[in-house]
Amino acid sequence: MTAFLFINFSELRADFDTFDKRCLWVVRNTMVNANSIDEMLDFATDKGFNHLLVQVRGRGDAYYNSQLVPRSELLINTEFDPLDYVIEKAHERGLKVHAWVNVYFIWATEKKPRALHHVINSKPHWLDSNGNDIDKRLKNEQNGEWHFLAPHHPDVSPHLLAVFRELAALYEIDGLHLDYVRFNDAEYGNNVRAKTFYLQNRYNDKKRVFENDDNIEWDNYRRASITNLVKETKQMLLDVRQDCVLSAAVKPNLLLAKNRYFQEWDVWLAAGYLDWALPMNYTPNLRDFASNIDIIYENLPRKYRDKVIMGIALYNQKPIEAVDKIHYTEITRFRGISIFSYNVITEQPQYFPQLQSALKY
Repeated sequence: MTAFLFINFSELRADFDTFDKRCLWVVRNTMVNANSIDEMLDFATDKGFNHLLVQVRGRGDAYYNSQLVPRSELLINTEFDPLDYVIEKAHERGLKVHAWVNVYFIWATEKKPRALHHVINSKPHWLDSNGNDIDKRLKNEQNGEWHFLAPHHPDVSPHLLAVFRELAALYEIDGLHLDYVRFNDAEYGNNVRAKTFYLQNRYNDKKRVFENDDNIEWDNYRRASITNLVKETKQMLLDVRQDCVLSAAVKPNLLLAKNRYFQEWDVWLAAGYLDWALPMNYTPNLRDFASNIDIIYENLPRKYRDKVIMGIALYNQKPIEAVDKIHYTEITRFRGISIFSYNVITEQPQYFPQLQSALKY
């Protein structure tokens, strides 16, 4: 696979068809009013995208009408339903709408949400921890203060499933897209109730279970907690909205995803729990980008690769670098591509024209 790095892309492109799944991530600040949504739809239609991943749950909130979670504080017009609007207008244009939801990631600032029924206010005991200090906020060097739900807390999955069911039942979505469906990192999982529940139901010897940070049984348990949510979400969709595609944004290094973030997305595809996996192959380095694809080739059987939609970022690289990765995605025979994100295109109008010919939209 590495040899592709030295191939003349332009000589190979005629041998391959266009991407049949052409996805665009739309971050939630585009969803705040009808005008910005209309502009996005005009762009998506004109540029040949056929699937929109619109963020409707960013911080444990809703960009739609919900009885379970609070309305986003960014929505000024209390009568406006962003998801309902984008579905109606997108379907008129033949565009598919996937409701993009942040799963376990629920808040990211020091100031708490105003809504008392926001989960961070009403269920603070559901939050996860890295074990350094359970009572302090989670820290992330680059992104400030991040709050995650504990995937293995016994009450978290039922809550999330209820949120997803409401969304799928009330809106004619074409897909449900799961983001942050993982642990924040390997050292997380130290929610007190979650660990107590694990011990009560699995083991009597606490010392034996937690004496090593890399305890295999404990890692498998954390991994299974996320896999079970994906499995149950798929079953819910089969009951509520059978034709709804279930997809997930996943770490691009399949092995790292499984062993560090407990996100076994190859298992999800093979078991039929997930319809599409969107590796966030966002590195600006082409060798690293290719290495992630090598790992997919080596570990994911060919019959599942058509379910992989390669994610390419715009925010951290020049257009020519993004073009190289689009070409590489095509020559390695992935049938779908997803661009992150529409926001970069609105902020840098000169960016997308340089991608246009590579995408062949």
